[in-house]
Amino acid sequence: MKNFTLKQLHYFTTVVETQSIAEASRRLHIAQPSISIAIKNLEDTFDQQLLIRHHAQGVSLTPGGRRFYEKAKELLRLSYEFEQNSLASSDQTSGKITVGSFESVAPLYIPRLIAGFKKVYPGIDVQLHDGEQHELMIGLHRGQFDLAFLYDLELDNSIRREALNAPHRPYALLPIGHPLAQQPSVTLTELSREPMVLLDVIPSRNYFLSLFTEKGLHPEVAYASPSIEMVRCMVGQGQGFSILVTRPLTNTTYDGQELAHVEIEDEMESSTLIMAYLKNNEPTHPARLFMDYCRNYNLGESTIKKANNY
Repeated sequence: MKNFTLKQLHYFTTVVETQSIAEASRRLHIAQPSISIAIKNLEDTFDQQLLIRHHAQGVSLTPGGRRFYEKAKELLRLSYEFEQNSLASSDQTSGKITVGSFESVAPLYIPRLIAGFKKVYPGIDVQLHDGEQHELMIGLHRGQFDLAFLYDLELDNSIRREALNAPHRPYALLPIGHPLAQQPSVTLTELSREPMVLLDVIPSRNYFLSLFTEKGLHPEVAYASPSIEMVRCMVGQGQGFSILVTRPLTNTTYDGQELAHVEIEDEMESSTLIMAYLKNNEPTHPARLFMDYCRNYNLGESTIKKANNY
């Protein structure tokens, strides 16, 4: 029987995913020599070279290393599920969940979901990571997240998804004193004549611009930012309009300016916040408890409803 440890596999997969022993060392808070020794022990144990070391340029996988990496990921996933399910089956439910959230919606929904869940299950540790959609998808596929919260846009068929709220229509964000802000609603044509402040994260950027291009409109993007609050502040300072889906519970920006939320008349595709997880990765018991809690939580405008999995 080959002698190896899960810790060695964890070090190895982290090196592969960061493509660098130095970066893996920073992420794991482990000295580089310890990681190098662990990988060398794996190579000696299985009598094959797993990594190609490139001087000052990181590492890459050998063909055998690629196959070994896929099997190591699966073994670590099964080990994690075993640990979490065993902890959750004890008299006092415990365990750990790692949740990813799309950065523009994370502050509005996720803290209250976690806070409420922790009151019901204080023994379950919930770790949170927010980022862009491609980062969340990579994290799901690499087993870094149990589930992720994001908008149902530009997603592939590798995940199951459940709606967390009713589809939301985009709205126009305008300075409170802007003439269009005095109207009950606006059109995309009217907005396209104004400078635009764009939320510059994928897939939001593509989605918002497509609302115009599908109608042959091309607004001038005066400013773009990946921060939803920076977008709100630029609009509040009169630098243009924006289109958003996420609706903060205040109309006041960080710097004290008032904003107007105005409905858009045009027919357009709505956007739905979803809870996503991999089809081929059965959620652990703690993750299922958190998902059940989220399904039954009211996110403000509508009660969470379970959608079809596809």
